[in-house]
Amino acid sequence: MTRIVVWVSLVLAVVVRAESLTCRGVLGNSGEQGATLVRFGEKPASGMGVIYDRLGSLWDRAGDGVLNRYAVDGRQLASYRMASSPGRMARDSAVMLGDTLLLKVGAALYTLPIEAPTGATAAPLGVEATRLSFSSRDGWAVAARQKDLFWVNASGQQRPVATFAAEVEDVEVGPDGGVFVQSKGKLYRVDTTEPSGERGPWPSPGERPQWLAGYWYGSAWHGTLRRFSAALQPAPGVVLGGGSGAFIGYVEGNHELDNGRGLAHLRRNLYAVSGLEGIMHLLEWVPADQRFRIVRRIGSVRVCRGLGLDSKGRVWWHCGVWEWNDGPDAPLKHSVPSPDPPGIFGAAMLSNDVMVAPAIRWGKKALYVGSLDGPVTSQDGIEAIPSDGVACALVTREKRTALLVVNKQGKGTALFIGADGKYQAAAGAVELLASVPMGDLTSLASDGADTLLAAADGQIIEFQHGRETRRWSSWGDDSTARFGSKIFLAANGGRLWVSDTDRHRVLCFDLSSRKLVACFGATDCSDNGLDALNAPQALAAAGRRAVVHDAGNQRLLKLELASPTPDTE
Repeated sequence: MTRIVVWVSLVLAVVVRAESLTCRGVLGNSGEQGATLVRFGEKPASGMGVIYDRLGSLWDRAGDGVLNRYAVDGRQLASYRMASSPGRMARDSAVMLGDTLLLKVGAALYTLPIEAPTGATAAPLGVEATRLSFSSRDGWAVAARQKDLFWVNASGQQRPVATFAAEVEDVEVGPDGGVFVQSKGKLYRVDTTEPSGERGPWPSPGERPQWLAGYWYGSAWHGTLRRFSAALQPAPGVVLGGGSGAFIGYVEGNHELDNGRGLAHLRRNLYAVSGLEGIMHLLEWVPADQRFRIVRRIGSVRVCRGLGLDSKGRVWWHCGVWEWNDGPDAPLKHSVPSPDPPGIFGAAMLSNDVMVAPAIRWGKKALYVGSLDGPVTSQDGIEAIPSDGVACALVTREKRTALLVVNKQGKGTALFIGADGKYQAAAGAVELLASVPMGDLTSLASDGADTLLAAADGQIIEFQHGRETRRWSSWGDDSTARFGSKIFLAANGGRLWVSDTDRHRVLCFDLSSRKLVACFGATDCSDNGLDALNAPQALAAAGRRAVVHDAGNQRLLKLELASPTPDTE
């Protein structure tokens, strides 16, 4: 990974000493930098299933109304517009018919040629459909209009198949070009050419059953994929993830692949699959183990409400962990079920490298707890956590460790926690008394003593015992020595780190003197290279390292404070 160094400009302000912030690379965006950065749409939407075309490109939805095309190495090649989805219950899907993508969005079909110019919009086909198959036969896919099944091609021609007696959950073109329906967890064959007596029902491999490369596949929660034979028997059953079923040994789940949307077979033992949020992963089939191994993550970091960073450089985001030396296409490790959107209410690290992060998960107030060398656990049903929390920080209260969790106005609660990070008891209501009421608090941090720092409304506000003692938004007379209107902060190891969103930079201050130490990013200039930021937001720090959500570029940047002179730290 290229290392980019941005030196502190003396016009910013007086600095404590000449130091620099070095970019140590990207996490979470397989396009890494420049024009190939992966970008998702602003509004989330589930994946539709991976399409692999004859040119070697991968396709899937990337947020509502957005269809992305990727290289197998993770770079984004192009982006297209498509109809907005009515939601996950619509079971949107896609199939390749020759050189045309056939897309089902809501209750309608759309087409897009694979050689369409970037920015093109998928065109309505004028065909109503409530379900669409993943596979095809001789240029025809199977669709359903409620209970009526029919063949359809890229020109919109239709041929009736059958009317199914019960609810049609999914449709697929299976072995020998047969038409299969999933209903109430069972598979049925409904075309008139089926072998005598072989109409089912048979056990289904899971949700969104798919016939691919000689096997049936189905998905489930916990990042689970199952593989069944043509006769719909486990072969061997679970081949990825931790769901129940027939499987050999333990296979770690990846919760970005919960309820997988659909697979593509690229070549030999290489496959691709996407999950509920449209993040794609490449899978390698390992014959000796009869399972898949995840080899690449293709996607971005669209949203980030908080990050964890431990002393070893492990980074926690959303539902898992990246190592400091991981590359931009590395899959998350130690994955756990993700919090409800938009994510955690910040994160805090105990001195023993245990992370605590409050959130709402499955509609319940919860606390993610644990060290980052393995899966964190979740304590659910902690009613003391405010439902509108946005930030948290560790403090000492009544000679015990407490986690403050507050909303945008600085109101919330305190939770007593143990050395293991686990919730022990409620510690009472909290209200940070500012001289001017806060409207948009983004983050909290402690200076390690008795001062609590809050980033709110473009200012750093300092509190002692819940009352404001100081606020500041500048550190010199130069125009560059002022924060923009929105900032985020983190503190560790005697340093205060600030991501200055509107001015596209990360600043590092000496925590005791509040003087500038180093800066990364060109003030007021956004860009997408390894030496630049675009609207940075949430960040975490540990020692001389920090990781920041480069929100405008939908990636995480790893930063490290370096000195040109020998340093004993």
